[in-house]
Amino acid sequence: MRVVIYVRVSTDMQAEEGYSLEGQIERCKAYCVSQGWEVIEVFVEEGESAKDLDRPELSRLMQAAEDGLFDILLVYKLDRLTRSVRDLHAILDRFEKLGIKFRSATEVYDTTTAMGKLFITIVAALAEWERGNLAERVRFGMETLVMDGKWHGGPVPEGFHWDGETMHLVVSEVKVMLELRQVYMAGNGFGATASSLNSRGLFRRGGKPWSAFGVEYILSNPFNAGKIKYGGKNKKGKYPSKKKEQSVDVIWADTNYPTIYTWEEYEEHTERIRRRQFYGTSKKYEYWFTGVLRCSRCGNAMFGRTRKKANGVFTIYMCSNRTQSMGCDMPLLRQNVAESLIMGYVRSIKLTYEEVAASKETIREKNESVEDQLKELQKKLNAILERKKKWQYMLAEDLISESDFRNRKREDDDIERIIRTQINETKANSIGFSAQNASLLIDLPTIWEEIDDASKKEMIQTIFEYIYVDCDVQSGKGVSGKGRSLPFQIKAVTYN
Repeated sequence: MRVVIYVRVSTDMQAEEGYSLEGQIERCKAYCVSQGWEVIEVFVEEGESAKDLDRPELSRLMQAAEDGLFDILLVYKLDRLTRSVRDLHAILDRFEKLGIKFRSATEVYDTTTAMGKLFITIVAALAEWERGNLAERVRFGMETLVMDGKWHGGPVPEGFHWDGETMHLVVSEVKVMLELRQVYMAGNGFGATASSLNSRGLFRRGGKPWSAFGVEYILSNPFNAGKIKYGGKNKKGKYPSKKKEQSVDVIWADTNYPTIYTWEEYEEHTERIRRRQFYGTSKKYEYWFTGVLRCSRCGNAMFGRTRKKANGVFTIYMCSNRTQSMGCDMPLLRQNVAESLIMGYVRSIKLTYEEVAASKETIREKNESVEDQLKELQKKLNAILERKKKWQYMLAEDLISESDFRNRKREDDDIERIIRTQINETKANSIGFSAQNASLLIDLPTIWEEIDDASKKEMIQTIFEYIYVDCDVQSGKGVSGKGRSLPFQIKAVTYN
């Protein structure tokens, strides 16, 4: 019988408690010897949880099952494979259709009978219960800490330093947070407050620029005013994104830690937050370039927002990494500026209907060149995947230690991620415009002013996949509010 072995550890602690990869492999191989089975391959899953089936080696194992490469799957213990009854049934149902048997080296299962299926389901249900029970115990421990007014772990809030026993104020950060509140209470919104602080060099911890969401988080966090809370889900079990007062089952408690704002100040500015409409966004507004505009600095999407100023309402696009305080310094791009850039780009192509027909040959040649690049990258990727399999084989054969295996695997994981990124970038270069979309390009400047917002958005998304834009200046350098004059350019375009 052809057998594959699947072993898994999710943490280093499991290795210390008897679930080491080497220990699992040794026990499973001894079991195969006792049964006279031939081990075809060992799948080694390191640092992955069994909460779901989204695991690299398990995915590779299931593909091997689809290819008919083995007859039996052997695991050290059922919970190494899954802790979910639903996932267990999905695996076993698939194995039954493929004629593959399942065995555990430390447990007795017989999935060929109704009683055996019932037994393994009960065991899986107990494993799932154990996982859920552990989560409940963790939550209970955190709730107990919060009810006592103690820090329950996680990222330490801005303005504080945790020494393991108590909280200390970070004077330099506190000064910025006090200035943040003063700017906001002077009548500015979250975005304007962030811009004001950034323009004066008053950045967040680690020198990161402020974003609107960052300002809102600081002002909304009760920890800054001497209270701690835990929980925050709404009645449907999900976390509310903005209307945090609708949270239920939230535990509140007073702390003995130093504060940045008084509770009266906290209530004052949170009441002002409730009165303001976040960003003043009109949900009915059609943002022409949504889903198409990309920041060339970080590659993330740029999404539309409506801003209200004294001289009227205008639309801007901002990088999602900027709003999430991920360090991107792309300035805000006004929609009329983006419109001018894109229409200028389309006119610069200067296509004729005759050239559309001729472009088919150019597209074919370009795609052939890209295909050659993709083949070379795929060879490199296959080589890395084969090398990772060799490390697994060497671990299974005791040719390298578990620590050596982990180090080599992590190095190859990094290389694999780089190659996959290069493959995706190369694929993007293979997309030239089709003859049909080339015709739309020719007509776009002529009909643009005649069509409505919804039609503009639809036409842009039909022609373009992505339009990457950049600017010669950074945000937060006194340029806010000057979107019309900022030197934006289109850096790259991909077509549908």
